[in-house]
Amino acid sequence: MKSAYKNSNLEPEKSLFRSEIIAAQGSRGLGAIRVAQPISGWFIACIALVLTAILLSFVTLGSVTKKARVAGLTVPSSGSLSILAPNAGVLTRSFVKEGDRVKAGQPLFELSTERQGDGGEITELVSQQLAIRQQTIESERRVRISQTEEKRHAIDERIQNLRAETIQLEQEIGLANRRKSLAQKTVDNYQTLQNNGFVSSAQIQQRQEELIDIDSHLSTLVRTRVQLEASRLSMEADRKALSNSLSADLAQFESSAANLKQEIAENQNRKQNLIVASYAGTVTTLVYEQGQAVNTGQALATLIRNPNKRNLGDDLEVHLYTPSRTAGFVAPGQIVLLRYQSYPYQKFGLQRGMVTAVSKTPFAPSELPNNLASTILSNVQQSAIGTNTSEALYRVKVKIDKQSITAYGHEQLLKPGMTLDADIIQENRKIWEWIFDPILAIVR
Repeated sequence: MKSAYKNSNLEPEKSLFRSEIIAAQGSRGLGAIRVAQPISGWFIACIALVLTAILLSFVTLGSVTKKARVAGLTVPSSGSLSILAPNAGVLTRSFVKEGDRVKAGQPLFELSTERQGDGGEITELVSQQLAIRQQTIESERRVRISQTEEKRHAIDERIQNLRAETIQLEQEIGLANRRKSLAQKTVDNYQTLQNNGFVSSAQIQQRQEELIDIDSHLSTLVRTRVQLEASRLSMEADRKALSNSLSADLAQFESSAANLKQEIAENQNRKQNLIVASYAGTVTTLVYEQGQAVNTGQALATLIRNPNKRNLGDDLEVHLYTPSRTAGFVAPGQIVLLRYQSYPYQKFGLQRGMVTAVSKTPFAPSELPNNLASTILSNVQQSAIGTNTSEALYRVKVKIDKQSITAYGHEQLLKPGMTLDADIIQENRKIWEWIFDPILAIVR
């Protein structure tokens, strides 16, 4: 009974810890415990060997290409010439159109430089005065020739008379010599007769006096002949001097006339200046129209020396302009990659060329072509950041592989003056050479 009582009044058995604590200890905040199994060593070694082999192959077989980026433009390989206005004036006539082919000396433009004064157009007034001077010079020339001809005719007549007198005198001298010879024989005969006693001394003396008179007359004739000869020679000298004087005067007149013609041409040039082609070629880039005013030195057009080509795109080359800091290793034979601004390389690709020549001395900005200087300096400044516009530039000539660009299935011919950027491939070196270049330099 007592046992049953105890069992019936017994309370449930209580734990030492609360059930919440036991439940909290049963949950693990760091997760379940797992035993890590490490990657095998041989697998890690294989990966390391593969990466090392790739790196060594890249360093050994890989290469670094050194490029010089420059700017330039296309130009005709035969050259071009800017047609400049020699004077300020008004363009009155244009004899050509853009694209026309011209011959050397063919007129291209007519420029009017008329100036108005109180008495009218100054050039016309000067032209009238020059015409009067020209008439005066021509009149003086004719008068001088006429006077010289008259003097020459008089001298010729005098020389002719002297020659006739000389001939007559020669005849008289001949007769006098005969008379002298006869008189001498007579004296000799009388001398013989006197020796024989047939004539007197007085008769011999009379014959001797006659011989002396004949000899004196002969001497007079000879002296007269010498004087006539001297007169003739003097006349011929005067005639020659007259001819020389006339030649000198005519040369002076010719010089004056030539100077006057030059003044007339210059005066006419001040009124109307005719501009002609220096050589055969194709006219491009007409800048001014008839009636427009132009200043001295302004470009009217461009003349391309390419008369035997059918297209303007034929026979073009590229001129690159590079500052001195990038021109040191540029040499003929190097490959050039061209990027034409008119044909983006992202769509139409890079074009190739080869360096053919590098200028020995740089070009100052003032020495660049007048019609291209601003374009060249602008492109160079954009392609080479920090380039001074006053810095001298070296010119690099490049022969391009193609004279056209393939665009949308059609060949587009290149045109003169197209701007472009270019990369000049200067050298190709292995990566390991580039890395160890300082050490290799010390060893060398």
